[in-house]
Amino acid sequence: MRFPFSKSNSQVIAGAWDKFSLKLFWQILPSLITAILLAILLYGGWLQNLDYQFYNNFTVWRGDRPWDERIAIIAIDDDSIQELGRFPWNRDRYKQLIEKIRPAQASVIAFDILWTEATPEDVALSKALENSANSVLAMAWDRSGKPILPVEILSNATVAIGHILKREDGDGIVRQVDLQIQDIPALSLAILQTYDLTTQAIAAPPNLNRPLWLNWTNHTRSMTTFPFRDVINGKVPTAKFRNKIILVGVTAAGIDTLVTPFERNPPVSGVHLHAITLRNLLQSDYLKAIAPQNIWLMSLCTSLCMSLLISRRSLWLPILNALSIAVLWLVVAYFAFLANHWLAVSTPLLMTLCTGGAIAFQSYRQIQRSLQIVHQKLRRAITHDTLTNLANRELVEERLQYLLTYRIPSLFNQTSLPIDEFTLSNAIAIADQQPLFGILCLTLNRFKTINDTFGHKVANLLLVEVAQRLQVVVSQEANSHVGQNFENATISRLGGAEFVILLENLQNQQAAIALSQNIQISLGQPFIIQQHQIDISTNIGLKFYGSADNLSEYGEPVTPETLLRDADTAMSFARRLGNNSYLVFEIAMREHILSRLQMEQDLRKAVLMLENKADASEFLIHYQPILSLHNMQIVGLEALIRWQHPEKGFISPAQFIPLAEATNLIVPIGDWIMLQACTQLYTWQQTLAKAQNLTVSVNLSAKQLVHENVLVKCLQTLEKAHLEPRYLKIELTESSLMENPQFAMQMLQKMRQHGIKIYIDDFGTGYSSLAYLHEFPFDGLKIDRSFVNNICNNSIGADIIQAIVTLANSMNAHIVAEGIETLEQLHYLQSLLSKSGDGQGFFLFRPLSAEAITTILAE
Repeated sequence: MRFPFSKSNSQVIAGAWDKFSLKLFWQILPSLITAILLAILLYGGWLQNLDYQFYNNFTVWRGDRPWDERIAIIAIDDDSIQELGRFPWNRDRYKQLIEKIRPAQASVIAFDILWTEATPEDVALSKALENSANSVLAMAWDRSGKPILPVEILSNATVAIGHILKREDGDGIVRQVDLQIQDIPALSLAILQTYDLTTQAIAAPPNLNRPLWLNWTNHTRSMTTFPFRDVINGKVPTAKFRNKIILVGVTAAGIDTLVTPFERNPPVSGVHLHAITLRNLLQSDYLKAIAPQNIWLMSLCTSLCMSLLISRRSLWLPILNALSIAVLWLVVAYFAFLANHWLAVSTPLLMTLCTGGAIAFQSYRQIQRSLQIVHQKLRRAITHDTLTNLANRELVEERLQYLLTYRIPSLFNQTSLPIDEFTLSNAIAIADQQPLFGILCLTLNRFKTINDTFGHKVANLLLVEVAQRLQVVVSQEANSHVGQNFENATISRLGGAEFVILLENLQNQQAAIALSQNIQISLGQPFIIQQHQIDISTNIGLKFYGSADNLSEYGEPVTPETLLRDADTAMSFARRLGNNSYLVFEIAMREHILSRLQMEQDLRKAVLMLENKADASEFLIHYQPILSLHNMQIVGLEALIRWQHPEKGFISPAQFIPLAEATNLIVPIGDWIMLQACTQLYTWQQTLAKAQNLTVSVNLSAKQLVHENVLVKCLQTLEKAHLEPRYLKIELTESSLMENPQFAMQMLQKMRQHGIKIYIDDFGTGYSSLAYLHEFPFDGLKIDRSFVNNICNNSIGADIIQAIVTLANSMNAHIVAEGIETLEQLHYLQSLLSKSGDGQGFFLFRPLSAEAITTILAE
């Protein structure tokens, strides 16, 4: 007999369980995320602040409740102080008050006043307290925790003592009271206990070890209150205080103030807090707080039920359900508040809303995934750009492939055929009899700036209008050229702001060039989009194929990708000429790109040799002396790199330095230059007397400066070369400083702290940001050669030099003038900088090898 739970059945069951587990996890995920989020909010105190706000609102919505007539307040208000004198008063005032109300036989009289210092009147006051009804005095603690008790003679005359500490929340409102601190009851509780001695009919107070949630049932105006002056002046009948619990306290402005949900401005006084607490205890209508763990349990149950029961098929259903349940929670919390129960509603409320939002997000993602699947299926069949309704790349490449395969017989598409003179001559002869086709690749300049400035919506509308103008221009050209048909032109958007126009059956190249010019004229007209005027320019690259003069360019198979690549290459070269320019592709452009690529590969090999510390390095360091304009002595050397290519010979730094920066190879190159220069300078210092105080200047690129370990590298290099930091000068351009000004300032400050000198190179040609310049820590400025060359040609050049010198002097910066090429320039700079300036240039010294510098220093 076959066992029913075979291996295959077990696998099915396991698979079904895995799917069910995954589905269940996906369903309860909103509850898990919401619980974690609320736990974070609870830890940060935000939920508590929200609960406090609901507490305030519930209190205000409910309004006043009847005041307990057993409680009366004798208020030391502003009028009483004005009439009876400055507060605090002589204790005879209180003796007078006690004697005034003694005939009324009050149940309890409590004083919300601290009597901590002995006075001569204490004996009479103590006798009055002993002869009066049951009395209760106040005490407190100072900031160090030391009790502040009534004087002993008064304390012995009373029945009880209670503390008057307030428990204020972050917004200043008192919502809870500590009924007992260090076994000392609160003043209100002490009054209640004293009152209970006479009545013995008061309900037992709540747990004394937990704070009591106050139920602010009354405004102060509804509390039974009598001014102190009216009582002692006999204006209040004694019968008003018969069998009452009397609280005597200060209600004058600015003394013992606190804020309630009812009264914030002006605030109330501490005696009102004790009165409302006493009322809550007498009436047993203080708020019974529901335990936080119970609230969390109810909230989680609600959230889990929502996660498991709410459908994900609708986006609005979870939101509506969450709002409904949240309103229900509010109603329950409010009616619980009316029944003297405190339900911290923020937890269930936010748990409900966040769970509903998370479920709505899940619904949104599920709908989006379904739409994405449909979109992916449709996209395979759709060959047009959804934004502009133009053809997309897929259609253009398909059309190009058709032209190459059926309309233009190109033997080079078949890579198996040898390229010899026979096939080439036959292909050219056939091509002369076939129509030409062209590719126009154009891009919108500054499109990213427009996108960032006006937003995606405006940028998309701009692309739509550009597409419309392209269609209009092409159709107009089709009607204006006799014998030239542009009706089969394919206008496409490849992506971003790049468009391609495929022109078939061209009679000559001039028709396509004329079309390019008209396109630039049309797109050069302002665009008005959502009340924004937008001006753009274009660059166009043209690629023609099918004629005898360009068929022989290719020694590789011709594909749609290569044709589009060549058009894009022509467009890139056109961009270098400036806005609204166009170029026809030439094979030299491709050769230039390949040459640049080859140079990059050669440069990487040369750098690899440096990193491997090969003996035969292709790089050389030349040094250009820097002379003091005061005595024309060599004071320093600038290290300059030279590249001696093994096949191409000397390559100018202007050719390979930008390439090194673009490929990040400048970092290892710069590190090598610094090490070689520092090592060479140390060698000179050890062997040549004139080199003892020489410095060496090394250029630091922007790519090196942004590295966090640039200082560590500099210090390690100095240590390897055994060179003191004060002999090293780091030269940086303004542009490199402004790429990350804050980081640059911190790094340069650390370099200077180690003794390395900082110079700003080519000053005046970069950002020239005077707003930042005074914040950068630097030691000197190097005046760019362009300014030095003009000092003798016109007054403007001399004025600029003078301004730079004035600026440098104001900042105590040393000056080095670069590019001195004539005697006249030297004399002018000597007259201007003879005291503190240096100079360098071809007129003084050209960059020389280390051997030549050694010879000069040895002479």
